[in-house]
Amino acid sequence: MDSREIAVAMMRLGAESLRDLMLADRLLARRLGHTVVSRGGLWCYSSRTLDVGVFNHVSGYGTFGPATQASIDAVRRYYAHFEETPNFEVLVPAVSRSARALLERNGFRYHHTAFQCHVRTTSRPARRHDVAGLAIARARPADAHRYAKLATRGFGDGGVIANVFERGWTHEIKSDRRVASFIGSVNGRDAATGTTILRSRIAGLYSGSVLTRYRGRGIQNAMIATRVAFGWTRGVRVFYSWSDPDTASADNLRDEGFRTRFELHWYAAK
Repeated sequence: MDSREIAVAMMRLGAESLRDLMLADRLLARRLGHTVVSRGGLWCYSSRTLDVGVFNHVSGYGTFGPATQASIDAVRRYYAHFEETPNFEVLVPAVSRSARALLERNGFRYHHTAFQCHVRTTSRPARRHDVAGLAIARARPADAHRYAKLATRGFGDGGVIANVFERGWTHEIKSDRRVASFIGSVNGRDAATGTTILRSRIAGLYSGSVLTRYRGRGIQNAMIATRVAFGWTRGVRVFYSWSDPDTASADNLRDEGFRTRFELHWYAAK
């Protein structure tokens, strides 16, 4: 896969994953007013009750969707129904300068860098890691709730937003064969989580977390390697993962053969 193909596949898989998480529990999604629709070839996420960017933005601009005036106009009309203005995910440098300039002419400006996007395309399989007391096992459907709660604890989140993700992770583990989630335990105590979402040519690494008391032991590296190895045995050679910019997670991904190829920029109305 060339750089453009990776960018498109990565953004499409990310969009599909978020859609599935937001809408996994139909009753909860209805209560929170979650919707995911396509307008002008772009995916529009919205929440009537949760005013956070992850649930209120546009995905696909200039990657798996068009970067045109018509698409921007269609998105604006959709969000106008909610008396809101859209926020755009922009993958740099995959989205061209001219496409970004079009957003700017429409009153949207770079606001912040949401994520760094790390990609692994090496021909080497994952390294083996020996961490004292660590055992990593794939989560079974019966483990889905346990996994979701552990991931939330690892991220340090709570409240309604955490509930959305917990319901989504639980649904994925129980119902989607393309999702493989793993639990890392240290001396029998749950310590870490991580998921691989497979497609035919690419795999995304998501929901990687380690409980605070277990950090600094190399557990996250072992969890990354386990997920890469899982995809590798199924013929996948291109992997990606997103992290906050220049964090320990980013360093760990680089240690495991990932390279920072893109950044996901947030464009908002000025």
